[in-house]
Amino acid sequence: MSNRPTEDFDYQMASSNAAHTSVFPNANRVRIEGNFTANINTPSKSSLKVLYQRVAPNAILNKGGRGEDARCHPGTRKEVIGLMERWMDGAGNDRIFWMSGPAGGGKTAIMKTVTERAASRGVPTANFFFFRGDSSRNSAHPVVATILYQLFQFYPSCLDIAAKAFAERPRILDESMEEQCKLISTLFPIIRQSSPAGAPTFLLIDGLDECDVEADRSQRDILCTFEHLVMKDDSPFRLLIASRREPRIQMTFNQLQSTACSIFLGEEYSPQNDIRIFVQTEFDNLRASHPSKGSLPSAWPSSSDVDAIIAKSSGQFIYAATVMRYISHPSIVPTLGLERVMGFVPVVNNSPFANLDNIYTFILDRVSDADAMRDILSMKMVWGSRVSDMQLLSWYNSRYNNALVESCVSELSAIVKLDERGYVRFYHASLDDFLRDQARSGPYWIDVDAFFAKVLVVLSRKCILDNSSSTNFQEDV
Repeated sequence: MSNRPTEDFDYQMASSNAAHTSVFPNANRVRIEGNFTANINTPSKSSLKVLYQRVAPNAILNKGGRGEDARCHPGTRKEVIGLMERWMDGAGNDRIFWMSGPAGGGKTAIMKTVTERAASRGVPTANFFFFRGDSSRNSAHPVVATILYQLFQFYPSCLDIAAKAFAERPRILDESMEEQCKLISTLFPIIRQSSPAGAPTFLLIDGLDECDVEADRSQRDILCTFEHLVMKDDSPFRLLIASRREPRIQMTFNQLQSTACSIFLGEEYSPQNDIRIFVQTEFDNLRASHPSKGSLPSAWPSSSDVDAIIAKSSGQFIYAATVMRYISHPSIVPTLGLERVMGFVPVVNNSPFANLDNIYTFILDRVSDADAMRDILSMKMVWGSRVSDMQLLSWYNSRYNNALVESCVSELSAIVKLDERGYVRFYHASLDDFLRDQARSGPYWIDVDAFFAKVLVVLSRKCILDNSSSTNFQEDV
């Protein structure tokens, strides 16, 4: 069954009754102009059929059967959401807001929550949620059509202008992103006229890094074209983007003519506290509703169990969410599920970390220099000295100069970073567990003992052969 909008649905979305025009019944910042009827049978509107065939319903929040996707847990992410909403309410002069963070940091959940809260406040928005696992929303091709589709629901009088444009250029959606966005530009006067006191309309794009088809060009085109769109003097739009801080996206932001308000989901936003709220609430819900609730000990789980889950999360929600989803599954006795997660009981099938492992594997698969990647990760895992990983790597193998190490780590930026002192840091403590477990990591398994022995041999040889620097070397090691 197709997820494309039906023709009747497409053209019945605007009616003569303004109360039925908005998809947000509580809207109070949008004025929909009345006495407007859209009918697919009228010749002037038939040209829009090509647009609706390009719409990606799965990319729109609460469309395409995705209404139950994860949101922020109540009471969590208050600081980040508050910061984003203050920007939406006019704090600061930046027209672009970029929220970035590592893999599993909760970016999409935050974007979904902000989008829904905007709807409840009557703030006009159009959104696009990329997802590389869905071929209908992992490329740039449907972005403009999907944005236009949502704008028509807020501003139905735009349909006439759009219909005329498509009648004149029926294949415009096959042209460049820049040409496609000219369609949106033609709607500026109507949107501004329909928005009281010049209140902006927000375009929300989530998961830009998951725009995987022709990624290098597509991601840049989307950023540059939409920046140009929102920076026009008469633009009624503001742009909110969420993505991993991947090198090509960071570079494009650096090259934009305008500045963007930017936040990175790091420790300063107290993720540990939010994760604790989430984990504790999930355990409370489990104790109240799980089929095996009657067999759960009164003191279960222990505070140390909760602390262990939070520590392993390393400030990233994906680990906690993955673990709690597994423990809460109705087919698994929760006490056994927790023991498996903690490693006290071996897992035969259905690993509790399957989702997390898929993410790690996908990221590692994309690294161009697999040997360098393995040595960099191994060095981080096995060497506990006060010498930087960068220095140790150069001693271990002379080909590991700063440029090579930095280049390799940048390809792993979703899960690894290199700090200013040359130390490799894992965003997720669970990455270490993954790499040490051959059953989970497969070809990326790291034999810590074997690598440590190999490093000792190389460094011992260096001590013997390089007498001129051996004193300093031995002191460092």
